[in-house]
Amino acid sequence: MRTIAFFNNKGGVGKTTLVQHLAWMYAELGLSVVAADLDPQANLSAVLLDEDRLECLWPDGDHPDSVLGAVSPILRGLGDIRELHVEEIAPNLGLVVGDLGLSAFEAKLSSAWPDCLSRDESAFRIESVVSPHRSPRRRQAGRRPRSD
Repeated sequence: MRTIAFFNNKGGVGKTTLVQHLAWMYAELGLSVVAADLDPQANLSAVLLDEDRLECLWPDGDHPDSVLGAVSPILRGLGDIRELHVEEIAPNLGLVVGDLGLSAFEAKLSSAWPDCLSRDESAFRIESVVSPHRSPRRRQAGRRPRSD
């Protein structure tokens, strides 16, 4: 599995736009792609999904089909990461739906990447949020690229 991750603490540099275009391009080339919206603003989800679908995925209360729903057991100290829901956007293109609720621990998420590079084991719990999805047809975004 090849993984491409885009991360930058600075806003407005084009990360969401770049990810959207690359995801569509790779999907149209026949590659299976999963884009993970880990941004607390959830802009990638807002771009790729229509408003009615977002309302279904973000009801009042818990959001079990978003990335926040997947990590909520860890945040509450009640267990491990839940199986991720991957929303089908188009053939070969799936989305791990973002969540505005991620802003509640934005500082922890933004420090996860440097902490992982520093080998802080607790940071790997946040960074590995995309790894439970086991479909062999999908590629996963959001993790550090492996070195070959």
